[in-house]
Amino acid sequence: MRSHPLPLILLTGFLGSGKTSTLQHWLAHTHVPLKRTAVIINDFGSVNVDAALLARRQLELRSITGGCVCCQSFEDLVGQVHALAENPDFDLVWIETSGLADPEEVLDHLSAPELQDSTLIRRMILVIDGSDFPCSWRGREVQEEQIRYADLILLNKTDRIDEKARQRVETALRRINPAARIVCTQKGEVDPKLLSDGKADTAASHARGHRDESHHEHHDEEHEHHDHEALPHAASTLFLPLVAPVERMAFQRFLGALPTSVFRAKGFIRFTDSPDQLHTFQQVRDQAELLLLPLDSGANTTAGLVLIGPHLDEKRIRELADAFIFIPA
Repeated sequence: MRSHPLPLILLTGFLGSGKTSTLQHWLAHTHVPLKRTAVIINDFGSVNVDAALLARRQLELRSITGGCVCCQSFEDLVGQVHALAENPDFDLVWIETSGLADPEEVLDHLSAPELQDSTLIRRMILVIDGSDFPCSWRGREVQEEQIRYADLILLNKTDRIDEKARQRVETALRRINPAARIVCTQKGEVDPKLLSDGKADTAASHARGHRDESHHEHHDEEHEHHDHEALPHAASTLFLPLVAPVERMAFQRFLGALPTSVFRAKGFIRFTDSPDQLHTFQQVRDQAELLLLPLDSGANTTAGLVLIGPHLDEKRIRELADAFIFIPA
């Protein structure tokens, strides 16, 4: 039996802000025993790329795909958290939401009757891409909600902006949420104690206060049936399997030819010049990163790309893939 509520840490942030990099850094440097830690990763698409990047020995890692936990997949979230709360072997749970998740909706679901006495929110952490604020896509309303609910804001990618721009972003963040602590980071690198040692009662009170504000009075039936397809930031996803190694230059040409509606791309890829090595690929707008995935993390990983953006032209993207990297139908 559990003698005290299970602490939850919510990690939010718009697409490509650096949530997974932040969590990777915490896992690599924390003194919290990983065998007593659980991580729930939500990916808007049908394939959870981030979960593969976070895999660690002894770490309990759970994946929720095919929709945001704030709407389509909320029952899965509640069920996963409830199961972890019933298990006394866990002392901490991280929940990394999708980049499109509405924090108010997530908090409402985590207030389900079966969770009220067995869990407690320790921190509401937001990761912001300082080089793309406010975000260039039509997700500004969601991003502002994420800012409003956070008790800790990590202003990430500060290496991509100058001091004047950083101050301008901080001023804008404080205008939306004057109470949250703001910490500047690069590549998600931050003192792990800052993330996991927050006071649960402070974070919970902070979250409750926002849920009680006047905008929450409009949480009517239409809001409860929140659907990303009906929102201004309506998004679609496409998964392209890569069944064979790809020529590097052909891959670059494919990326360069993608429609501007592709806001985010990520996945795993093998190249013809090193077919036995699996690489992880990340791109947000014009920011692309290619890294070799450690063998212990990528042993059972399927090569493929996940593309996310508003109203993706699937036919055109598949034509480009067939022309440059030969994706089978």
